[in-house]
Amino acid sequence: MGALGGGLYYAAYPLLAPFFGNPDDWHGDWVWPTMILAGMFWSLSFPVAGYLNHRLVLRRYTPGLRRAAYACVLWLGAAICWALLLGGPLRIS
Repeated sequence: MGALGGGLYYAAYPLLAPFFGNPDDWHGDWVWPTMILAGMFWSLSFPVAGYLNHRLVLRRYTPGLRRAAYACVLWLGAAICWALLLGGPLRIS
């Protein structure tokens, strides 16, 4: 279950690494639950991306632009989930 969270961290690694480092260096009982929570919280990005896609459909944007916007929302959602879990108000460590 934590593989999804780890994969999301590495997807957003360029944005997160300067602040939180490499997850291979993390140790402790908090690491595995945080990886699982990141994957669970990331799922909240899908309704946001879907809503944005719906709005772009109504404005008749091209499918390529809509797909790019959808992917950007999911990527940003991964980065936000990890930032909140590691350094924000939901800090686990």
